[in-house]
Amino acid sequence: MPTAIELQPFIPIILGGNLGAYSTARSFYEAYKTASLVLCTMITGPIDHSIFIDPIVEPNMMQPEVLVKLLNDIEDRYPNTKKIILASTDNYVELIINHKTLFPISWVIPYVDKELFYSATNKASFYKICEQEGVPYPNTLVITEYEAQLPFDFPIIIKPTDSMKYHSIDFPGKEKVYICKNQETYKKIIQNMKYNGYDDEIILQEYIAGDDSCVGVATVYSSHRTGEVKVVSFGQTLLEDHTPSAIGNHLAILTKNDDQIVRDVKKLAKATGWTGFSNYDVKYDSRDQTYKFFELNARLGRSNYYVTAAGKNTATYYVKDFIENCPIEYSVADKQILYSTVPKKLLLDNIQSNELKKIVNQLYKAKEVYHPLASQEEPSMKRKLYVNIATLNYFKKFKDYPQPSQLYDPI
Repeated sequence: MPTAIELQPFIPIILGGNLGAYSTARSFYEAYKTASLVLCTMITGPIDHSIFIDPIVEPNMMQPEVLVKLLNDIEDRYPNTKKIILASTDNYVELIINHKTLFPISWVIPYVDKELFYSATNKASFYKICEQEGVPYPNTLVITEYEAQLPFDFPIIIKPTDSMKYHSIDFPGKEKVYICKNQETYKKIIQNMKYNGYDDEIILQEYIAGDDSCVGVATVYSSHRTGEVKVVSFGQTLLEDHTPSAIGNHLAILTKNDDQIVRDVKKLAKATGWTGFSNYDVKYDSRDQTYKFFELNARLGRSNYYVTAAGKNTATYYVKDFIENCPIEYSVADKQILYSTVPKKLLLDNIQSNELKKIVNQLYKAKEVYHPLASQEEPSMKRKLYVNIATLNYFKKFKDYPQPSQLYDPI
C-alpha cells in the first residue's frame, strides 16, 4: 500500500533543520497539505514533532557523495512522485548548485547556475552592480590586507566578501559581522581573520546609525521561465537577535510596502539575471532617507514565513513556476502583519518608537501576529512546549546581550 507521502502530487526535499526549513515546510503544508522530507544532521527543536515534516538524519550529509547517495535512495523509495529540492542555509544552497548534475535527473532544482551564484552573492561584486544600477549601498572599501587609512570614520562594519568560505572556518572570537569602534580593534580583527585561514577579500563599511527598526528585509521571486519579478515582499525589522552567533537574525518583522525597495530590487534582479527566490538585507539611512542594500542572499531567508503570513505563500511560486508551469501574476505584498518569535512584552520593551508600539498593539488586537513555529495545525504537546520555552528564552538572551554594539569592542 502506498504511504501518505507517495500519494502527494510532489515531495519537497528540504536540506537543513533550522527555523527556515520548518517555515518552508509549513508553507507547503498550508498551500498543498503536503509533508516535506527534511534532511538534517540531527533532529532540532524547530522541526521536531511536526506533522509537516518527515525527518531523515544523516550526520555526514555535507559530504557530496553522502548527499547524492541519500537523494538517490529517496528517488528509489518514491520513484513515481515529483520532487523539488530546497536549501535552508547558504552552505546547502552552495552544495546543491555545485553538485546538481549528480542528482536524479527528474528532480526540480530551483537555483541559478554556479557562475551567477558566485558573482551575485559575492559582496564586492554585488556592490559593483549596485553602483552600475544606481541602487544605494553603504560607503565601502574592499581590502585584502590591513590598511591604516580609511575613507570613513569609526565605527565601521567588517565582514567577509565570501560568507560561505568564511562560514567553513572556525576560530576564537569569530563573529558573522563585526562592529568596530577604533583603529586598534579593526587591526586585530583583520589579523585574526587572516591568521585563522580566511584568505579572501574583506569588506569595510561605514556604519549606518539606527536601531533594529531601521533594518529591513526584501524577499523577491523571479520566474525561471520569463526572468520577470513576480512578487516583492518587504518587511521592517522591529527586533534582531543580539547574541554573537546569531547576530542579525530577524526576530520580529512588520510587513509594509515601500516604493524604493520595489524599484531597486527590480533593477537588481534584471541586472544580475537572477531567478527563483532571493532576499536582500537593507538599512534605512536617515541622512539621505534611503534604504541602503547590503547583500543578495541566494535563497529564502531564515525568517521567510513573514512572506507567507502576509498572503504570498512562498511554496506556491515554486510549484506554479517549476511544477505546474502556469502563469504567475505580478504582485507586491501589501497586507500588514507582524511576524514575531519573541514575547510581546520583550518586543514592546525593545521598540523605541511610540508609533511602532501602537501598530504592534493594534496587530495583536486584530490577531494579525504570526509566530513561524507556532502553527495551529500542529497537535503535538511536546512541540507546543518547545515553542513556548524557545520563545520565553529570549528574555534571557536579551538580558545577556541587550545591544549588538556592545559585542565586538574590544576584541
